Amino acid sequence: MRKSQKLHALSWKGVILSIIVLAVFGVIGAKATIDYIYCKELQATIDKNIIVEAEIVALKYKSSGGNHGHGSIYFIMYHYTGEDGIIYEGFCGSGNYETEEDDRKLIGEKVAIYIGGLSKVGAKPLSRAVCYGTKVEVSTEIILMGVFYSAIVLYVVAVIIYCLFFYNKLPFQKKEI
Repeated sequence: MRKSQKLHALSWKGVILSIIVLAVFGVIGAKATIDYIYCKELQATIDKNIIVEAEIVALKYKSSGGNHGHGSIYFIMYHYTGEDGIIYEGFCGSGNYETEEDDRKLIGEKVAIYIGGLSKVGAKPLSRAVCYGTKVEVSTEIILMGVFYSAIVLYVVAVIIYCLFFYNKLPFQKKEI
């Protein structure tokens, strides 16, 4: 097959493929960045140490079939309405079919949570159950940002090298006359 018949990065198929690949990498990287910023805001909320009592209102069941290695089938959900009208909802634990009867008895009880207003990204209320501890884990978000932003750079470099190869512009391809 001649070079002109191969898929070229600057052909319409190549451009569409590049747009799709870069869009997927960009969306995943951007979501990881937003999650990272939210986690940093949540850590700042915890550091302010504003603790209130929320009420356990429900057991929220997972909609997916997978349990992601935790063995839980539901989360224990809390609800608190702040003086400023912000509704804080979140989770303060999880359970499975063996503990469901005991966990249902928790509905209506109080649980301590950290609160901190609205997040600047997504305008989500910042709250976390005290029982989850004082350190917010951000390593997953950092890894995702690093992987997908690096993938964008590597993809662009690969396309540039491919284009140079296609047009015989690489030093080892030059033919001496």
